[in-house]
Amino acid sequence: MMEFEEFFINNQLMKLIRETVLSIFPEAQERISYGMPAWFNGKTVLIYAQPQKHHLGIYPRPNFIENHLEVLKQQYECSKGTIKVPYGIEHGELRKLVSDVINWNLTHFT
Repeated sequence: MMEFEEFFINNQLMKLIRETVLSIFPEAQERISYGMPAWFNGKTVLIYAQPQKHHLGIYPRPNFIENHLEVLKQQYECSKGTIKVPYGIEHGELRKLVSDVINWNLTHFT
């Protein structure tokens, strides 16, 4: 299994996710959960993220996707628990998506 820091080596999008999470919620605890990097507020997960072969997987809480599906599916392929982010995403767009997930989870699950 990969160590937490290994997910960020040579991966600008993962570094951007980490920077965004910690800029919004500096107290977030970082750890591997379900084999992927995750950020927590205590025992509550705020977001998971993991590079996949053809996309970057963002794994918010399923309620986030349910509540934002109409907007999300205009830009991303989504399943119940996954937002598939294309590797060519603009950094500002990824930062906004991660910010939306973190802020929503902080207001609904803390």
